[in-house]
Amino acid sequence: MNADAAYMNPSLSPEARADDLLGRMTLDEKIAQLHAFWLLLSEDGNHRTRTDGFTGVTDPEELRRMLAFGLGQITRPLGSRAIEPKAGVRALNRLQKTMLEETRLGIPVMSHEECLSGLMVRGATLFPSSLAYGATWNPDLIEAVGKAIGLEARSVGCHQGLAPVLDVARDGRWGRTEETFGEDPYLVGVLATRYVRGLQGEKRDLLATLKHYAGHSASEGARNHAPVSMGWRELNDTFLLPFEMAVKLADAGSVMPAYHDIDGEPCHASPHLLTEVLREQWGFDGIVVADYIGVSLLYKHHTT
Repeated sequence: MNADAAYMNPSLSPEARADDLLGRMTLDEKIAQLHAFWLLLSEDGNHRTRTDGFTGVTDPEELRRMLAFGLGQITRPLGSRAIEPKAGVRALNRLQKTMLEETRLGIPVMSHEECLSGLMVRGATLFPSSLAYGATWNPDLIEAVGKAIGLEARSVGCHQGLAPVLDVARDGRWGRTEETFGEDPYLVGVLATRYVRGLQGEKRDLLATLKHYAGHSASEGARNHAPVSMGWRELNDTFLLPFEMAVKLADAGSVMPAYHDIDGEPCHASPHLLTEVLREQWGFDGIVVADYIGVSLLYKHHTT
């Protein structure tokens, strides 16, 4: 790490620092910044990957080799298991020390946690479900909830919260209905906007994540990954409206695509949704984050 490099100079603008950093990065280092690891962190630095059918397997030697290039995000460092918060923060700090001191460019890693109805960390405050949020019809209260969750998230080094859910409830069979604010697009948009304002604060130093973009709750047969079959007018008027409100009115910092496809086009690989609508029409300037294995599923579908 070169301490005299322009990207290390806090007096320069973020744009100038980013340009300098990108000019120094290899392709492998750029790819690493687009990736998140789901690790079980350890205070002694002997981190392990979560190993199961959902996340896959990465052996310790491969993990060390990959971390040498840097890392974009760490998945739920405190929320992946019931760990005492102070111990979890020490383990996260140990990973940050590795990223800062043992990689070529010294780029710190972003930490994200689930926080839909409270920060999903041991000892954190638990709030009612989002469906109960919707039943309050009280935007001020929901903004206060977001603010409380944001304070707790910042206290454990979290940079991004994977909430709120902006799916509009349409089929009671859908297993994630309780994660929604309800069935009215405008109500969903208003409450999501206020939650985002509360969580992010004026500095936007903690990013809210709008999900699942878009139409996730209208899947065929109410199955979680099933295709969504609807016209673009219904998609725009009902399912995109809350996202547009939260982007334009609350300056949401992140958006998460949904697992499904619409008319055969996966949301995770949709130029229309992710570029034309989100960035060009709405002016979104944040980061798009995959829904865990969303990109992996694109690859698996293409190769099978």
